Amino acid sequence: MSEHDESFAFQNFDTILRQVMAELGVSRMVTDYRIMADPDAPYFLISLRLGKARSSVKISDMAMVDPSPAGAKITITDEMWAPALLTRLWQEYGRDAVEQLTRFEIIVHGASAEDLESMELDPGEELKSKVLDAVWRIFPEGFKVRHNLVDDKVMTIIGTEHDLRDEWIKIAEDLHERMHHDEEGD
Repeated sequence: MSEHDESFAFQNFDTILRQVMAELGVSRMVTDYRIMADPDAPYFLISLRLGKARSSVKISDMAMVDPSPAGAKITITDEMWAPALLTRLWQEYGRDAVEQLTRFEIIVHGASAEDLESMELDPGEELKSKVLDAVWRIFPEGFKVRHNLVDDKVMTIIGTEHDLRDEWIKIAEDLHERMHHDEEGD
């Protein structure tokens, strides 16, 4: 396989990854990534450095909150947070008190606008699973045997069609480490 073809394949994954991350709203969360695809090996390796997830996000960062006769009305302005917000409201107020008028409008019965505005969501876990989702979507078809290295800063996934070789896992571990240490400057 000529070098031209390999770089084409890489460009392709690169473009797809950027598109998928944009669709899932996680582009800002990934500060750097590396993709290694070796057609002769054959394995596919991707490592992403995660930006610091804000420790928490206030409802006022993702929605407008207004007093309403029934309690408080929330109008979601950042669609990405809708599922997490609903889950959090159900936990706090119970499903019966949370009335969804439209996809982006919610009435929370018996809640005050002030309480809702300052309520916080923890984005860390959700963002990690969204980034993983992006990775699964670009993985080559059939590369079902996978090895994951995931911590708070770096996520590295290597996959292949048949058996993972120890030397490939070692390459993944080395890259995972490098992604931790490259932060100062590339």
